[in-house]
Amino acid sequence: MGIQVELRVAGKRIQRLPDPAGGFFDAAGDFDRLMFHGNSTLGLLGRLDPHGETRFGTSQMQQLVADVDLLLTLAKAGAEHRGLIRLRSMAERCAEQHGELVFIGD
Repeated sequence: MGIQVELRVAGKRIQRLPDPAGGFFDAAGDFDRLMFHGNSTLGLLGRLDPHGETRFGTSQMQQLVADVDLLLTLAKAGAEHRGLIRLRSMAERCAEQHGELVFIGD
């Protein structure tokens, strides 16, 4: 299954987010190949627990966006790239709404 990311605001999962490519989505994923546990070039994303939950709050979204932007340069076209674009969109929304992103490993 891999890592899936959810946006939660006031403890509730946001299930309808506008997709940058059109339509809507409720979670981000499909970028597991790019997650290197302990990778020092990835500030936050290098610390993800691939088998449990990792939570990042509003104050961490700027760093998360920087990590995503770095990974976008390495992403394959298609699902991997789309998953990262969705993750970036979720991080921006998280910062605006004072929520948290929850990364759920398999």
